Amino acid sequence: MIVTTTFLCFCVASAINYFRTRRQRAFIKNLGGPFAWPLLGAMHKLLFLKPQNFFQRSHAYLVKYGPVTRLWVFHRLFMPLADLELAKQVLQSEQHLETGYELMHHWLAGGVLMCEKEQWAQRHSLIRGIFEKGNMLPLTELCRQQAVLLQLKLADRAEQREVFNVWEIVAPAVRDLMVQTTCGLRPSEEYAQAFNGLTEIYRKRFLSLQSVNRFSFWISSPLMRRKQLKLIKRLNAEHKEHIERFRKQQKQEEQLKARNLSLDHIEPLPPQWHQSLLEVLLAPNHQPSITDDDICAELNTCNYLGYLLCSSALCFALVTIARHPAVQQRCLEELRKAQRPDQSWDVQRLTYLEAVLMETLRLYPPQVIVGRQLSEDMPYTHSVVGDGTLPFGAEIYVNLFEMQRDEERYLNANHFRAERFLESPPELLSFSMGPRCCPARQFSMVMLKTLLAPIISSFELLPHGDAPRLDLRLALGSSNGFQLALTPRFQ
Repeated sequence: MIVTTTFLCFCVASAINYFRTRRQRAFIKNLGGPFAWPLLGAMHKLLFLKPQNFFQRSHAYLVKYGPVTRLWVFHRLFMPLADLELAKQVLQSEQHLETGYELMHHWLAGGVLMCEKEQWAQRHSLIRGIFEKGNMLPLTELCRQQAVLLQLKLADRAEQREVFNVWEIVAPAVRDLMVQTTCGLRPSEEYAQAFNGLTEIYRKRFLSLQSVNRFSFWISSPLMRRKQLKLIKRLNAEHKEHIERFRKQQKQEEQLKARNLSLDHIEPLPPQWHQSLLEVLLAPNHQPSITDDDICAELNTCNYLGYLLCSSALCFALVTIARHPAVQQRCLEELRKAQRPDQSWDVQRLTYLEAVLMETLRLYPPQVIVGRQLSEDMPYTHSVVGDGTLPFGAEIYVNLFEMQRDEERYLNANHFRAERFLESPPELLSFSMGPRCCPARQFSMVMLKTLLAPIISSFELLPHGDAPRLDLRLALGSSNGFQLALTPRFQ
């Protein structure tokens, strides 16, 4: 009786699911993909997907089913893409801007990564504003100061002459730099610990069955969920303290200016040379207005993306340069030519170092997957699968890692060759494309060059230790860390 009842329930649920998704199925008949079982779909394709085997399994999937496919899991339609022709149409669309990153909802909801498309243009413009020409010089100086601190920490490791995981040194430096850029001051020890703990929770949740959706996470991991919410609350509490302090100062300045009085007795804010994102977001007359929760979400989003993606890029650049002695020597020669009398560098003249970074980002894009969730049907044209329509509700995941290793687009695609970005630069997708492309692209390159320059100039990077074993936990990483050794250069 129990077996019969279970079978009947399964049949009814399968029928309901079929009729619920039949409109979507009608639109994607021209697309290949794995066999979909009744109700369950192709869940078996995701069941054993782990951060450590993501790249092997995704590559095997694309080889078997092609670069434009569909994959059903229950009622959800996933569309893994590794095809530039269709990916461009998706990412460059002005109508389809929803990213669908449900995993990050509690932390980043309301920020530029997850806000509604009606709000997105305003938020993107505000963030892009802090990287305008007038603010780039002080931001570059901020990066230079952080580079000096990073160099000192690496000098201690160089004296030990041992293999170490450079992520442990680089990531905290990038985190502090991002918080200074967004909030205008260095993070407190409590903030740094909460930020690290929260990032680690989300990295553990990525590609885990317990995080399929918010309900399954709430049921399966109540203790982790409680800790996650506590850490988010801790970060936002410090953000709101900064917001309140800035607003109090602004109000006092306005009152005293109205009375033509001195501002000397106002408690000053911490000194800074640049305009922070917080100042931009707190400026009056934003239409529509931005709430304190939205400001916290923007700060969280920029800190998280900047920390995780730039740390990954910098670590991959270091281990890659260490394993290519000729590249390292050419970077060193360029740095010596571009060095100023005050021992800083003219980053605009570091064209080869920039090409090295671009090639690193091509082979190792920190953000491996770019997502879009369609809120309406999207017509498309394609030279292989034909013209058609991607249906409402489809979850599209563009695989940048595979696209940027396409042998048809890149000569010797799996080999490191920085010169390709000096000769006839190919299209780099690591910063995404279209209206949702990274607003901090220029600053990211300046920051990475500024942090790399004193490291390469002061230390010889040695290819000791194991090569990175790629894994995917939110951003591209290495399951065995980023191993190398340093030895001081004698000028």
